Order: sequence, then structure tokens, then C-alpha cells
Amino acid sequence: MKYKLGLALSGGGARGLAHFGVMQAMKEYGIKPDIISGTSAGAIAGAMLATERHPEECLHFFTHKKMMNFARFTLSKSGLMSMSKMRNHLKDFLQIQTFDDLKIPLVVTATDMKNATSVHFNKGELIPCVVASCSIPILFTPTKIDGINYVDGGVFMNLPVRPIRNLCEKVIAVEINSIDKKRNIANMLHIAERSLHLSLASNSKIDKNLADLVIAPDDMIRFSIFDLNRAKEIYEQGYLAAKETLKEFNVTRKPQTVPGN
Repeated sequence: MKYKLGLALSGGGARGLAHFGVMQAMKEYGIKPDIISGTSAGAIAGAMLATERHPEECLHFFTHKKMMNFARFTLSKSGLMSMSKMRNHLKDFLQIQTFDDLKIPLVVTATDMKNATSVHFNKGELIPCVVASCSIPILFTPTKIDGINYVDGGVFMNLPVRPIRNLCEKVIAVEINSIDKKRNIANMLHIAERSLHLSLASNSKIDKNLADLVIAPDDMIRFSIFDLNRAKEIYEQGYLAAKETLKEFNVTRKPQTVPGN
């Protein structure tokens, strides 16, 4: 094994702010990942944390912001909005160019729609890969890298444990998309949102089972994927869940192997 501990961060829009709370709890326990794997919001959080910025500094990046601070409407036929603003904000915040500039190795998962496969980036220019990973189909225009259009990594792999499983002795996975089974599905928007959550839950099952520990904050469904105005509350949910769950981290478990990875 190349790394002692890996950290896999799931996608989930604004719920990804919980990842910073999880990292704060890990710091307080003296737990530091040797490699980070992220999809969508987890890719953004992963890139920030891989620079070894303080979790609350990362949270501040989103505080008092709205979705339109990071996106703009476009006339493109391939998506309703462009993520050019997010690209620029990340560039200013991270102050780095490539994966090699990061202090902690990072793997970013995106989806190659044409070839119907997940792609795991870990070298080259960083920010285009991160933006590609969180380009939700239809909502955002795809991101072109080396002539290929990429969209949100959550289409196939929302909880990216597999890209780092064979590299690590242990992997902690953070899943931020709990499903509320009591919620009344009353309209078309609820149906669409529910369908998305069910899809993400389904494609995360394999990765959950491959992790040595899963941190899954409760009741995350109450936060919209665009709920940046509740940033601190989402952060606290991640922090409290991690503080409780990490008490079990010393439980030994033989690392699992993923064929072909």
C-alpha cells in the first residue's frame, strides 16, 4: 500500500460544506489523510483541503455567497449555466496550477459522457478537472479537457472510494446525501430531486462497502444542493457526525481490494 489513510468525499452540491466540518473534526483527533479522492462538491472541497488550508478558511469561501456568485446563465445548447465564475474564484483561492502543486495528493472523478465512463484525474491542470467534476448535466455546460467533454462525476461514481482503495491501508468515506423516507413527494420538483438522490445512493453502495469507515451526517436531505445561505449549519452537521463516528476509527479491518483499479 502506498498510503496509510485515504479520504473519499462525495458529491452533493452545497451539502459538500459538511466536508469541511468533517476535516475539522479529523484535525482535532489528529487524523490526517495521505490522499484525497473527490467527486463534484467533494472535488471542490478536496482541492481546497489538499492545499492544507484550514477548514474554516475553506468554509469562508462560500459564506454569504449565492449560487449565482459561482455560475452565470448562458445561451449554450449544452447547458443552462456556465461555471466560469467558479473557475475564476477557485483560481484566486487556491493559488496553484497543477495537481503536483498540492500538498496532499488528490484524485478528481468526472464523467466522460461520450464514452460512458468515469475518469479519475490526478495530474495536469487542476481547476478544469475540478470544474468538470461538478458540472451537473443540463444545469451546467460540460467542461472540455483535451477535446473531450466531461460532466459531473456523480453520474457514475458519487462516492469515489474505488479510485484510491488499492492505494491505501484504510479509507474514510464521507457521504452527504441521506434520504428522508418520511418526506411527502408532492410535486414534479420533489420527484426530480428524489430521483437524483436515489440514483446517487444506488451508485454509492459499492464504495460504501469498500470503505473502512463511513461518515454520513443525518438529515442532509433538508439542505438543498444550492443552500449556501445555510453554510455554517451544514458545516456543523459534518463536524458533529465526524466527532461521533471517528470514535470508532481504531476498529481494525482488513483492507479490501478492487480488481482492476
